[in-house]
Amino acid sequence: MSNKKSKIFGNALSLVGALLFLTIFFVGKNHRDVVNSWGSSWVRTYFSPYQSQADILLKEVRKGQIGQAVELIQTKWQSIAKKDRAYRLKRKLLLAVAKELHRQGRYEELRHWAAQWQELDNRDIDAIAFSYEALYRLQDRKIEGLQGLKREWRRFPYNSTLTRFCYAALIEQGLNDDAQAIYQLITEKMKALIEKTSQSWEVTLYTTAKFSSDSDYEHYVDSRGDLASTWLLIDDYLNDKNLGQYPMQHGMTPIEQAKYWVHQGVQTKAAFGKLHVRIEKQAKVAETKRPRMISTNDDWFGLVIDLDYKVASLRVDLPAGLDVKIGAVRLRMGSMVHDISLEEIEFKNMNRVDGFLRTAYNADPYLSFSLNELLGSGQLRHNIVIELDAELVTEVSKIRLADFFAGNET
Repeated sequence: MSNKKSKIFGNALSLVGALLFLTIFFVGKNHRDVVNSWGSSWVRTYFSPYQSQADILLKEVRKGQIGQAVELIQTKWQSIAKKDRAYRLKRKLLLAVAKELHRQGRYEELRHWAAQWQELDNRDIDAIAFSYEALYRLQDRKIEGLQGLKREWRRFPYNSTLTRFCYAALIEQGLNDDAQAIYQLITEKMKALIEKTSQSWEVTLYTTAKFSSDSDYEHYVDSRGDLASTWLLIDDYLNDKNLGQYPMQHGMTPIEQAKYWVHQGVQTKAAFGKLHVRIEKQAKVAETKRPRMISTNDDWFGLVIDLDYKVASLRVDLPAGLDVKIGAVRLRMGSMVHDISLEEIEFKNMNRVDGFLRTAYNADPYLSFSLNELLGSGQLRHNIVIELDAELVTEVSKIRLADFFAGNET
């Protein structure tokens, strides 16, 4: 009897599975978005717990505490293989642990974990790099480690982890010719990258609109489509014209709209403009420029822009995919130079580290600061230079950003 029940239960499960398959098959033909939604929902449900655990432990590792991360990798995450969706999170955690062990000089443990990492993926170049770096740092296996770093770098010269370790080892061993070859390759790579991203540097200028006459306020109304059309309605009402062509707005008839604005004291276009300027407080006008890039006489990187109006603040957008380290910012206007404190600078997608601002390969990094106190009230400048004491951080060294623009001097 028990076997009979088991067969019935098994057949029922098979039937349910078949019905589910047929449902997906027929629904999928005409409702691909529904099927995709099911799939996306399943992936999120599966992935979310792993992501949460990884986020928490990555923060711990960055604080120098690797114990919990190691325990998770050895226990709950031990069965996660390269083919699994969650492997990229496991790899991210392994990389963070390796970096921290290297920073702490725990090279025997680093060798162990690099080996574990390679067992999961023997073609992972970062794992290979950490493995030979660990050997190089162990006194009895230094030669083996150095030879491994040199050999693997020749195979994968554009891997940043391998390049950094190999270059440092060559310098330590006094193998300057080999080190110079790496330095030259990275410098050329950075030069090509700088040229490729040069058009990504942008300066956005913000100015507060100034109003000195009724015509300025009238122009303000005309320049904004919604205000201009509303003013036409008010003007027709004031001149007793038919309002039948105007639509309902905000649940109000055209006559009710006009009466509302007249009740606010609007009798002229200038008065209508003044009312909205007060409401908006500051009418911000923005213009984005592509600056000319130069090297200053003291090797600062400069962004040159021309002005033909008053500017209240500016924003500098830096290219993504670079690690730019900024130690100081200043603004040059003719013969005058103003230092801009890094504490006064607003930034996004950048890091403040040890008194520096760094883009750290982040996407869409930018910084911004006010010019009100620098330009005074209504002071008009025709040319300003935003100067950055900046370095490009690479695998082999820090290169002055201005060096790439040495031919474009002031």
